[in-house]
Amino acid sequence: MSDGSNPEMLFGLDDRPPVFTSALVGFQHVLAVFGGILTAPLLVAHGMGLSLLDTSYLVSAALLVSGVATAIQIQRLGPVGSGLLSIQGTSFSFIGPLIAAFLVLGGENNADLALGTLFGSAAICSIVMVGVSFLLPQLRRVVTSNVTGATVILLGVTLVVSTLGNISRAYLAAEAGMGWQVLLLAGSVFLTILVVVRLGNAWLRLSSITIGLLTGFTVALTLGLVDFSRLELLDAVFIPEFARYELGIDGRVILMLMPIFVISMMESVGDLTATSSLSGLPTKGDSYWRRIRGGVLGDAFNSLLASLFCTFPNTTFSQNNGVIQLTGVCSRHVGFYVAGMLVLLGTFPVVGGIFQLMPGAVLHGATLLMFAMVGYAGLRIVATGNPRRSDWIIVAVAVLGGWLLSQLVEGMVFLPPGLITVLQFPVTTGALIAFFLEIGRLVLSKLMPEDLKSGDQRT
Repeated sequence: MSDGSNPEMLFGLDDRPPVFTSALVGFQHVLAVFGGILTAPLLVAHGMGLSLLDTSYLVSAALLVSGVATAIQIQRLGPVGSGLLSIQGTSFSFIGPLIAAFLVLGGENNADLALGTLFGSAAICSIVMVGVSFLLPQLRRVVTSNVTGATVILLGVTLVVSTLGNISRAYLAAEAGMGWQVLLLAGSVFLTILVVVRLGNAWLRLSSITIGLLTGFTVALTLGLVDFSRLELLDAVFIPEFARYELGIDGRVILMLMPIFVISMMESVGDLTATSSLSGLPTKGDSYWRRIRGGVLGDAFNSLLASLFCTFPNTTFSQNNGVIQLTGVCSRHVGFYVAGMLVLLGTFPVVGGIFQLMPGAVLHGATLLMFAMVGYAGLRIVATGNPRRSDWIIVAVAVLGGWLLSQLVEGMVFLPPGLITVLQFPVTTGALIAFFLEIGRLVLSKLMPEDLKSGDQRT
């Protein structure tokens, strides 16, 4: 069906549901993404050791920019935007790379300068992605499910290891006899999210992160670990600042972030394809690719907007497809209600401020399960490509090679210092290995005689 109608939907893509219905469905979308949009900048800020005021700015800016970005994605301004009910938010894929790049740039010794360089470099990557979006059909030949899957697996593994390290350090740093509080907070959040996800109730599952964080916050409150006096330091109303941190550019940071931008783009293609299918739109042909290119352009433009207003890259959120299936509403007009709610939440710093009061163990408990699921999602990405033995070999070489090279590269003094810095991050290294392996296989297939191409190539 190419007219945007789907008999399984109560309201189609261009239908206008009543105000109350739109607001109610929009609120369900907000619940599905709220925890994710908050958690990503909180984790990055926590990993960077930023102050309360800097963290508050990043969180509020993430919420507000996500609202504006959602409206841009849905409205479809010229070639920019998908025109679908596609909600934007801060991408989890960038958490590890951003923290690693921040530390490379000097970290806490000069936080403002490091943040400005991060955002300036991310802006350059966003501009590059505008051009890359026009090469989508060709790029999909080398950025395959093997490349995407291997990168996502490494993301999950890297972040799980980092999170376990954070929990261990928090336990060891606790006052004598108080380490049990760290384990209780992290464990209660981890188990809450796990139980909620496995209850079988779709609404609860979509809101599992928010429910888990609220559970951890309640436990921390009961233990007297929440200091509400810190909220007095926050402004009553949030006003975004253009280039709050002086923007700069660093080639090493661009090289670290660029593979993640490409992988995030390919994940967005999958999200937008699913939304197109739910909306009764074709998932192949020229109209499909125009819509997908518009969605990817929307991601790039919105990430540029986020960088200029000093918050982290934006992308489509896949969990909103679950909300569309549950509600039977794929109307893009509902998205404007979601956008308005996100802007409203971002306007009042106290909203994100309350979540900032959570002890680090609460965030670590939530993200430990989430990051483990990221790694599992990477395996599923590979599996969706109907992999042969050679595909699994590429994935294994990329994952193991990326991890080992990142551990050994510091001793390779014959390499340029900048390249050593980039290769020390396993996700970037693994993505590059998988990418070049796929290019090599594509070149070999071009050179291979036709009679061999038609035979069994599994080895």
